[in-house]
Amino acid sequence: MVTYIMLKPTAGGSTLSASLAPGLDTLHGKTVGVLSNQKVNADEVLEALVAAIRQRYKVARVIKRTKQIQSQPAPSDVMNDLVNSCDAVIHGVGD
Repeated sequence: MVTYIMLKPTAGGSTLSASLAPGLDTLHGKTVGVLSNQKVNADEVLEALVAAIRQRYKVARVIKRTKQIQSQPAPSDVMNDLVNSCDAVIHGVGD
C-alpha cells in the first residue's frame, strides 16, 4: 500500500472591513472622473458611458485619466488628482 501526503501550498487569507462611501443624490453639476486601464475596448466603453452620463445627468465636467500598467494600481499622483478633483470616479476595465 502507498501512502500519499497532501500539501496545500497556500497562505491563510486575511479580511478587511470597510464601509462604502455615501452615494451621491445626483450627478447633475458634479465632476466625474474616468480612469481607464487601457485594455482592449476599455476606452470605447468608457467613451460611450461618458456620453450617456453627460446627456442624462448634465455633469459639470469629466476628468479622464489612464493608468499605464494594467496589472498595477494607478500611480499616486493620478489617484490623488481624481480624489481631490472629482465627486465620483468610474474605473473602466476592458477585454
